[in-house]
Amino acid sequence: MMDEFGQFLDATPAITSGVKEAARTRLLQAVREPAPVPPVPKPTTPAPMRRRPRLAWRLALAASVALAIGASALAVRGDEQPATTSVASVHELGDKAARRAASDPYGTTPSPGRWLYVRQTIAPLREEPDPEVDRDKRMTLETWHSLDGKQTALDDGRGRLAIHKVGPGITGADLAEAPVTPEQMIARIGASIDATPVSEFDDADATRQERIFRTISQLLRDQPLIAEVRAALFRALPTIQGVVVRQGAIDAAGRHGTAFGYTGSSARYEIIVSAQDYRFLGTYEESVADRTFDRPGGATHTVKAGTPLEWSARLTAGIVGKPGDRP
Repeated sequence: MMDEFGQFLDATPAITSGVKEAARTRLLQAVREPAPVPPVPKPTTPAPMRRRPRLAWRLALAASVALAIGASALAVRGDEQPATTSVASVHELGDKAARRAASDPYGTTPSPGRWLYVRQTIAPLREEPDPEVDRDKRMTLETWHSLDGKQTALDDGRGRLAIHKVGPGITGADLAEAPVTPEQMIARIGASIDATPVSEFDDADATRQERIFRTISQLLRDQPLIAEVRAALFRALPTIQGVVVRQGAIDAAGRHGTAFGYTGSSARYEIIVSAQDYRFLGTYEESVADRTFDRPGGATHTVKAGTPLEWSARLTAGIVGKPGDRP
């Protein structure tokens, strides 16, 4: 079953301070020329929120402080909008995205010890430790993920790779065990969530359904997933109560698509697929109500409703022999 991989996109773990400083230099080199950035989707009905820094983005958050005022943004091609296909229901969207995922395997046959290379662009943090991202800037990240989902690697900026263990949680390898069905995807992810205590970085008010949706988003974005698993995850999304179709979604690269949307206790989430061929494009997250949280030193900071908290776009993904290789 591990001989067919589809497209997929970070469960990046905590990074050491030494590597963080070096990574800043590396990531600054990836920033592109200024260009118009697409509009951020409008917020939905507000709901009470709590601060929830995303562990999967610690690397991006740490590196973002190296962006000076006036740093350039990644060029976005939002002027051309190809024809799109309307989707009548979230079940139809899940079926179309699943069929695309199942019929689009990698051209390379992976083997034990190989890695998934991911190149993505994100909106970086506006200012640490605040959770909002800067909608007017872009940062390009390159990461490598072991096919067992247990390690991730990043260039430290000196031509060396820093390899880290991924924290606890379900992996693509766990989901690849037979039987691979939408029902099993939900059951296994739910069991993993139930067995994992809520950390100080998580949202204590999030429902189980919200955590399942968020986990699927992270899996699709970063974990090595065989085509059968990716298809099952897309078919599982419509079975989560509260998931809807959101037309007119835009990823961090300015590509227009359709999204699986979910509004939780603290944020609204989107898993974006192409409106033309239903391939996975990226993710989006925004706050749904004003909220205030403590900063180090006793200060406070308020995040307004509609503030983007995460914005990503997968640019390239492929199977390689070792960290540092590119497809």
